[in-house]
Amino acid sequence: MTHLHGGVTGPRSDGYPEAWVDPNGNTAADFPAIHDSPVPHQQVKEYPNKQEPATLWYHDHALGATRLNVYAGLAGFYLLRDPMENSLPKGDYEVPIVIQDRSFNSDGSLQYSDGTDDDYEAEFFGDVPVVNGKAYPYIEVEPRKYRFRFLNGSNGRVFNLNLRNETAPGVPTMNQIATDLGFLDSVATIGPGGDQSSLLLGGAERADIVIDFSDFEGQTFTLTNNAPTPYAGETVPISESDMPEIMRFKVTDSVTEEDETIPLSRFLTQINKRYPEPDVTDSGTTRYMTLDTGTLEVAPGIEYDSHFLNRSQWTDEEAVVQPTFGTSEEWVLANVTGDSHPIHLHLADFEVVGRRTFNAEAFDEARQAGEDPAVADYLEGPVIQPDPGEQGPKDTVLVNPNEAAIIRPAFTGFTGRYVWHCHILEHEDQEMMLPYEVVPDE
Repeated sequence: MTHLHGGVTGPRSDGYPEAWVDPNGNTAADFPAIHDSPVPHQQVKEYPNKQEPATLWYHDHALGATRLNVYAGLAGFYLLRDPMENSLPKGDYEVPIVIQDRSFNSDGSLQYSDGTDDDYEAEFFGDVPVVNGKAYPYIEVEPRKYRFRFLNGSNGRVFNLNLRNETAPGVPTMNQIATDLGFLDSVATIGPGGDQSSLLLGGAERADIVIDFSDFEGQTFTLTNNAPTPYAGETVPISESDMPEIMRFKVTDSVTEEDETIPLSRFLTQINKRYPEPDVTDSGTTRYMTLDTGTLEVAPGIEYDSHFLNRSQWTDEEAVVQPTFGTSEEWVLANVTGDSHPIHLHLADFEVVGRRTFNAEAFDEARQAGEDPAVADYLEGPVIQPDPGEQGPKDTVLVNPNEAAIIRPAFTGFTGRYVWHCHILEHEDQEMMLPYEVVPDE
């Protein structure tokens, strides 16, 4: 069941988790027809591609099996382009980079839990970094500008990325020009002296980065990571990271093709004029959503600790919210757990308004006492603005413990049933996912 992550697609083409088809043409009882297909074991999907140019990706989305199928390799980039992007590094100088983690058996096959009690994977963290399918890779780059489209394609790992020079002092600045679903209004500089000290990517998040290696002929840089596992909003010294090195960039001594990249600020001004803000009505609706832990009974007498949204399971129809087509809402995502969660909405792009401190302990104590506490009563302090690199169109947001992320999704493009979920794939498969339904404006 293929999902085009970030795509504005109709509900029959979105990759709804129960809209699967097996090799014999069998489908879920509630979804007997996806599209007419030439042979029984195929699906036909429609991707209009009528949206802002962006780094999308596709991956499997079968109910209860997403973690396994994505881990096995069912994922890839899907790049939407605009001709204006030819003024950025292109061709060999534009490199999509998907970062994942894997574990291997002695014969080279992938290692993953077999699902028994002793091997149950609440979250998967591999011990080998894999970039574009290669372990501990390097790339040779010329002393000029490159465009890198970074994607965190891991099952459960968060990455906090930086460059380290292995041969001399100094590192180039990482210039972020776009996020999940489109371009920023202005460049976000990342690195020493920049707007941000590092590039933080939760599961499924993307960042479009331009790096200029012009002043670093013959030098080598390591892409480092100091996000611990599990991630809970804090980094560690690089010496304590369980995956401190991801890949290397080896800069050659000469350039083979002239760099015709225009100033990034000028490019962003031009491209954003081409894609104005969509016409969306503010519905005035605020929804308070909770990210929760609890117990899941998977078979009679067999229970696991699990994660939920709004303390609800996939089949809880009363948990399905119904935003109106053509409107925006404010969603307050309050994290009651000890983990950070990358929360993804299908179909809807959103603005990250900011974050507030959330007194999760007091909130949970009130619930344990049998009360029905309101999230709003446990929010503390002012709204903290998002990092510059988050101030663009998003489809995934990282929500840390003791925090509430405030987002403003716009429900445009199509009506119908979609989903929102945690993009830690083990959490998603273990009930941290709910449907929502975009209803017509009557």
